[in-house]
Amino acid sequence: MVLKNFDRFFSPQQWQILLTTAQIAHDLNIRAFAVGGIVRDAIVRKHQVSPSFPKDIDLVFDGSARAGITVAIALHEVFPDSKLQIHEKFQTAELIWQDFTLDMATARREIYAYAGANPEVSATTLEEDLWRRDFTVNALALELDPQLGIKGEAIDRFQGLSDLVDRQVRVIREGSFAEDPRRIFRAVRFAIRLGFQLEQATHAEIMATTASGIHDAIGGARLRSELLYTLAEPKAAQMFALLQQLGALRCLHPALTLPADLTNSFKHQWRRSQYWLRLISGIENKNYAPLQLGLELLLSYLPPALATQLDLNLTPEQKSRQIGLADLLDNLPNLANAELKNSEMAQNLQRFDTQLLILAGAKCDPIFRPMLWRYLTQWQLVKSPLTGADLQLLGYATGKRMGETLKLLRSAALDLEIQSKEEAIAFLAARG
Repeated sequence: MVLKNFDRFFSPQQWQILLTTAQIAHDLNIRAFAVGGIVRDAIVRKHQVSPSFPKDIDLVFDGSARAGITVAIALHEVFPDSKLQIHEKFQTAELIWQDFTLDMATARREIYAYAGANPEVSATTLEEDLWRRDFTVNALALELDPQLGIKGEAIDRFQGLSDLVDRQVRVIREGSFAEDPRRIFRAVRFAIRLGFQLEQATHAEIMATTASGIHDAIGGARLRSELLYTLAEPKAAQMFALLQQLGALRCLHPALTLPADLTNSFKHQWRRSQYWLRLISGIENKNYAPLQLGLELLLSYLPPALATQLDLNLTPEQKSRQIGLADLLDNLPNLANAELKNSEMAQNLQRFDTQLLILAGAKCDPIFRPMLWRYLTQWQLVKSPLTGADLQLLGYATGKRMGETLKLLRSAALDLEIQSKEEAIAFLAARG
């Protein structure tokens, strides 16, 4: 298949960078290829008039060891406004611009010491490099040419073009999921994102791999990354629903079970938590991490004793929130007692941090949600009408008594007993 007008899938800046890259590689006697997602998406979107420009462009270079790094260093000299990052262990480099990243890899083979391990890599040819990839639709390549842009037809060793036509995700080789269970998460992401199905044999292999238990509670930084990538997807809830059907959530823990109506319940909880987070962040001017909050929401379906022991590099604060969330959800009926004053409910909730309260608001029974919302958007922002300096002018000495007085005034303000400095002074006078 010849892909015409490949340049229209890139911004003018990106296309100029690609042509320069091809020229540098040619001068170094190195072959340069666009591979994977950028080729797949260009083929899928070939009839689209104005596609959005890619944020990540994957290139592979063969011809020598460190070929990708060598070209990246030379390209950075031409475009010094980019940021260069080199990963010697994997023979890769990245050039980062403001709105996109160029991933530049040496064609390589990978050897896994054990299932789920980081690979040991060595330089090889493009043809062998394609063999190590995960799915046929991600193993397509186009050779770059400094004059023509691309040279020849799309390189397709595994019938990836046919799978694009058939709208299916098919694994390249048997044993791929046993070798690296994170590929299960990528298979699901591609299938849902592209509107494809898992090819029958691929589906069966995933089911057999997860049922074997070899990846139960495997954890690790790379699994955490796959979870965050999935949470970042617009159709994250559908993806987690499919991951659960496939048994892939056992990679976190065999006891992790999401709601039966996951697509609806998780979707609404996830969206609500993000909505609350945006609003509360604006109110408090804090920079919370939405994907980290999504990870905590996902893990909250495990008992806290299990969630806090997972190998997912959770911070002490995240572990503490798992425990606190379970405690809060259990005690919400008592904390939301209609006989309690605003100040009493606020005092009960102030021991929980904002992110925990947002998670509780996403998961709790709807009857408790207004109380949490009022606390987050109103009650926690209420202060005493009088400051410590005001109290000093009234004859109060600094110390424990002043602190108790400020707390009393804040409670009165929460209960709408006072609303101004004058009312606060009269309130204190009446109490003697």
